[in-house]
Amino acid sequence: MPSTAAIRSGLPAGPSSAGGRWSPLAGLTRLLGRYRESRCERAQQAQLAERAQEAAAVRAYAQRFASHDPRFVADLLAVAERHERSR
Repeated sequence: MPSTAAIRSGLPAGPSSAGGRWSPLAGLTRLLGRYRESRCERAQQAQLAERAQEAAAVRAYAQRFASHDPRFVADLLAVAERHERSR
């Protein structure tokens, strides 16, 4: 029966079929791969959130000019939309 630590870490519970021995290096490699993937996902989410904040700031700035120059406002809103959608 696998130990609780093995289950939580995602490492294999017992010997592998290759030579009948469990490879700690293979388990560590998988664990580090999962960590790297989750770190990249968090960085992408943070970047998307930052872009949304920046676009909202441009939209708020554009609204200050709504009564003075509607074409300028339309341009700023288009810029904010493109900025939010681009990667």
